[in-house]
Amino acid sequence: MESYLIIEKWVAYFFIYCFIGWCFESTYVSIKSRRLVNRGFLRGPFLPIYGFGAITILLATLLVTWSVPLIFICGMIAATLLEYVTGAIMESVFSMKYWDYSNQRFNIKGYICLSSSIAWGVFSVLLVKVVHVPVAGFVGNMNKTLLGVILLVVAAVTAVDFVFSFKNALDFRKILVYQAAVKKELAELSERISETREAFSEMANEKQREYFARQEERISALKLELDAVRFKAEKFSKSIIRSFPNSSSDRFGEALEDIKKKVLSRKNS
Repeated sequence: MESYLIIEKWVAYFFIYCFIGWCFESTYVSIKSRRLVNRGFLRGPFLPIYGFGAITILLATLLVTWSVPLIFICGMIAATLLEYVTGAIMESVFSMKYWDYSNQRFNIKGYICLSSSIAWGVFSVLLVKVVHVPVAGFVGNMNKTLLGVILLVVAAVTAVDFVFSFKNALDFRKILVYQAAVKKELAELSERISETREAFSEMANEKQREYFARQEERISALKLELDAVRFKAEKFSKSIIRSFPNSSSDRFGEALEDIKKKVLSRKNS
């Protein structure tokens, strides 16, 4: 029973810090953007990276809570590793970097950077020495039955939110793949027909004229198809792009930037 209660407390800590992280990030980005921003991968008021980050830091600093420098170092290393692994996994699954530190000095593949790691270290000290004290007291004083019910409800809602958001992100990736394929075919076809026109004489025969007509029809169809897929991509990507305006993609960079420009320009108009 005691071990169950300990697990229950850690789950409670996770959701509390997911919510605190969401409040912090959404407030900061909203003030910076001068508009309300629902920051994060999920639709609800939770940022899992902060929940996992807080739990990772608390576990990593359990044996060094007496030393601020050691809390800083241990928390910084643990959280930085978590951020790197999370960024790498998300990019491998969705072909997108939801955050990208490539423009920051001393970064590694854009997943982590020195300034972010230092921030994690400062956050670790504040978490262990300031924030977690009242949070642990609050959770410890809650009625165990009530806490269990709340966690069950929150976990169920968050699970549904995660499944929906995960599917939405995968659908967006599929759209990016399709958009890139259509754009590539359109570019290749346009180049090929241009080269073919130059090769033929001005006195093209009937078969040659039919060939050009079919290719022109295909180009027109591809342009319409590209417009349609871009519109669909914008619809799927609004929440993602607005929550992660600095997102990037090595594989679909051009397609993603095209969508980002349209989504963000409509937001500012």
